[in-house]
Amino acid sequence: MWLLSTDRAELHYFPSPEEVPDGYGALSHVWDKTEQSFQDVRKIQERCAEDSTNPRDVVCEKIRRCCELAESHGYKWVWIDTCCIDKTSSTELSEAINSMFRFYALARICYGYLQDVERPESHDDKGWRNRFLQNIWFERGWTLQELIAPRFFLFVSKYWEVLESKAALAPYLEWGLTIPAAVLRFEISHTTYSISQRMSWFGSRKTTRVEDEAYCLLGLFDVHMSPLYGEGRNAFQRLQEEIMRQSVDTTLFAWGYAPSADDDLTRSCLLAPAPSAFERNRVAYIPLQHVWEAHCPPELQTTTIRREAQGAQDISLSVTPRGVLAHIPIIICKKRAYADLLWCSEPRVSKSPHKRTSPPYRLLLRLEEDPDSEAGPGLSSRRPSYIDKRPAALGRPSSLGIGRLLIGSLASSYPQLLVHHSSHLCQANSSSRRHSALTKLTFRSSFTHAGQAV
Repeated sequence: MWLLSTDRAELHYFPSPEEVPDGYGALSHVWDKTEQSFQDVRKIQERCAEDSTNPRDVVCEKIRRCCELAESHGYKWVWIDTCCIDKTSSTELSEAINSMFRFYALARICYGYLQDVERPESHDDKGWRNRFLQNIWFERGWTLQELIAPRFFLFVSKYWEVLESKAALAPYLEWGLTIPAAVLRFEISHTTYSISQRMSWFGSRKTTRVEDEAYCLLGLFDVHMSPLYGEGRNAFQRLQEEIMRQSVDTTLFAWGYAPSADDDLTRSCLLAPAPSAFERNRVAYIPLQHVWEAHCPPELQTTTIRREAQGAQDISLSVTPRGVLAHIPIIICKKRAYADLLWCSEPRVSKSPHKRTSPPYRLLLRLEEDPDSEAGPGLSSRRPSYIDKRPAALGRPSSLGIGRLLIGSLASSYPQLLVHHSSHLCQANSSSRRHSALTKLTFRSSFTHAGQAV
């Protein structure tokens, strides 16, 4: 990795972040039109070497002020993505994108530069925190991992004054961004949370290139893949396929709808069109979710639930050229089919000390047989095809009913299903007018409890 010396703003190369003497700082910021590239800084460095001037006095203000701040905190090196990556090298760019989360995680300190935020006039300035969260920094896709990865993170003002640490602001950031304060304080790992929950942290963030919606999330899911600018939305599909290959967490499929993607073609696909589709659907995965047993009442902590959670390895998903081959538990009750994907809702933490935290409850996916499905060439007619109606919240403490019956009394069968996973496959199947045994799953943005929205 390339780093800038804080005393002279000169580029130096280190084989890995671990080999940087005394560590380094990092900058998290929103790019603007005056950014200087790797080539720009190298040229300044070469020119200053000829007349013995300090390159730090010549580089742009953002680089200079960042170097000065890091030096004042005792750091000799700093990493700034705009000028520490040679973007003319596709190999170096790919390595940097795949290592970005690690670069920030190993930094001794990270500065979050908020270019439009000033220091509050007083400690009683209640409007300051609202203005703080409205900064464009919180709207960009790349800054999500830059906020989560570093252990020590300081927000700085437009004048490079230290505002607060993310640890001190963690409760407020949780309220505004839905990222748990415990994650921001490093009290619990972000990997404890399900895929759906981590995806939901992206919220309505934006990226300049549509492909970066996927690339900026690689580190959050510990996924490595080559960036291919020009592939468009296919980048996010590739990310989901890579997640599927290394994880059995089925909440990857628990997404709602982004307004631009609310069409019949997208609804018939298994994978989400964009990370923003998870914004309102924060579904926990029971085998990973510590809050299930922490908040769930004893009557729902049955041996059957525990056995199903421990039996997550029985669920398998594999990507094929024709879709996703899924081996998942299906429960039939009163002529209705439910898929038990080991989902539960997030516990709702009340902000009032007089109200209790709402415990999580199990979520099952209600399915209906697809009357138009027939076995296609090379497919067994014994593979059932289902089309989903909507997720059903069953087993909630306030109304056990059928949820308890389904989870506690009935056995699951594990049929093998072939599932649409992209709009390309859905379109190809539709245009050929040939119905095969493909499961079409639609995930609504609102869950249901006993047939009513919650």
